[in-house]
Amino acid sequence: DSAISCAAAMSVQILSARARRLSVVRLASARPLVAGQCRCFSRRIDGYLQYYGKLKSQEGMLRDRARVAGYKAALEAAGPLLKGATVLDIGTGSGILAMLAARGGAKKVYAVEASPPMARLASRLTRANGFVGTVQVVPKHLEDITDEEIPPGSVDIIVSELFSHFLVGELGLQAVTVAKRRFLRTGGLILPAHAHMMLSPFEDKGLCAELRARHKFWLQSDYYGFDLSAAWPLAEEQLLRENILDVVPPSSLLIAPEDAPRHVIDLAGPDDPEAWRKISFEVEFPRRSKDAVIDGVCGWWDAVFTGVGEEPPVLSTSPSAPTTVWAQCRFLLDKPLPAAADAKLVAKCEMKENKLKESYVLWLELTNKTTGKASRAGPIELSDVYARSLPKVD
Repeated sequence: DSAISCAAAMSVQILSARARRLSVVRLASARPLVAGQCRCFSRRIDGYLQYYGKLKSQEGMLRDRARVAGYKAALEAAGPLLKGATVLDIGTGSGILAMLAARGGAKKVYAVEASPPMARLASRLTRANGFVGTVQVVPKHLEDITDEEIPPGSVDIIVSELFSHFLVGELGLQAVTVAKRRFLRTGGLILPAHAHMMLSPFEDKGLCAELRARHKFWLQSDYYGFDLSAAWPLAEEQLLRENILDVVPPSSLLIAPEDAPRHVIDLAGPDDPEAWRKISFEVEFPRRSKDAVIDGVCGWWDAVFTGVGEEPPVLSTSPSAPTTVWAQCRFLLDKPLPAAADAKLVAKCEMKENKLKESYVLWLELTNKTTGKASRAGPIELSDVYARSLPKVD
């Protein structure tokens, strides 16, 4: 039972809430492909293009008011920089960010969108809202754009929303770096420029009981006369490797969201997409208010629009912030870890591009430095999302 203290709660795997953005980020680097090499998401991209080419899918994202309002605030704060600027919107979808940039005074906005239905939608909406001649929809994958369509070094500002659960579940950071290297002028601006990744441990025995009950099927010893219980270790192994999407109450965390340690990522810094092949960091947790037997670690992120306004706008997916489509992630430990309130508690997190270059694989180690005991989570495919509770964002 200790090894299954928590597990994924739904047996139906769902598409990641941000997967439509994969349609513009098939590349992991600018190197040409060779025989047997697989582009990012090339095996799954057709399904994403079809799924997110539907208006209902776009409606769901536009209903996320926290998401749209965050970008609106950032682009409004960038007003002086937007005036007369050339903007590149990667993965424009409905065109909402492109239109916000145009309304803010951009001279030219390249709205890149690889999904044919979404490119048509963006064209319709930008024309209907009076942005003919300002917003130019580029219906291509990013790596297929020619120098004639977007001249190298001609862009003043890159804006993108290529994030996923725990920020990097899909390879959006690579696309921004490729666009920066090819299209952004020296001294240009990337929005958002930074991201913060936060972690907080949790203890939740009620959740553990719920999840055990949901998967008791594999404990049957008489299924039409056959014993299925030998499959239980395999079910346990798979369930503990899922990225569990959940709307997490702040009170359920051992570290309040505002006190959670963070790892800062410079989204605008790298010049080579290979820099994103691995992301690793270590954080130390502050003192907790009680002793606990820790079942897992909750993860979320903030996008920080550094470089605009006196106080950079922030789009937060914190449990204490308005709910977004990303919600939060629960990473389940292979065994519960006892920790006194004043024990020194450290988490090491490592994420690597998977072999197919379609997502990241996460490993996490939580160590009680006071006792020397440790517990681990992973390998967890961040794109393999199971929804315990779906976020309501309308």
